[in-house]
Amino acid sequence: MGTGVVSLKNTVFAAAKALFGKTTPVPVFLVLSALVAGCGERQTRLDVYMKLMTPLEQAGYRLLEAENKPVSLRLAYLQEIRVYQKWAEQPKNMQEAILRCQVLEGMTPLQVQMAWGLPDDRRDVTMPEDQAAGRTKVIWDYDLKSRKSEEDYERSVCFLEDRVLWVRSP
Repeated sequence: MGTGVVSLKNTVFAAAKALFGKTTPVPVFLVLSALVAGCGERQTRLDVYMKLMTPLEQAGYRLLEAENKPVSLRLAYLQEIRVYQKWAEQPKNMQEAILRCQVLEGMTPLQVQMAWGLPDDRRDVTMPEDQAAGRTKVIWDYDLKSRKSEEDYERSVCFLEDRVLWVRSP
């Protein structure tokens, strides 16, 4: 990227530091609306981009929006933080599923993050025989219900070797 984009990124981070007094992650309530916005019937590409950003990057992008910066500068920021490229690298059929908030068998963890965001909980459920064979099995859980029931979460995704094996969703 050119020096203009690098200075834009530095300006955004400096502004976030001025606004929030730090360059470490911003309090969750400041970005909660961006994280929750994305999984109704359909989400936008911006919803997907927000799910890929750190809280500080989200704050930086929201600052560009609030200051009514041109779309070209916002796009340059998305490219500088490599969010745009992560989206563009996805096959078209996966992009469509992600925009519909659908998680499909065979998706990668990155694609699931784009569709549903980061999980509320991650559990390693690798069995000894899988471990011996060098395979891993991980479950991502979303939308905590209560700790009283056997199924504590509304939605879950199981990964075997970083590919979705199964999905449980209402």
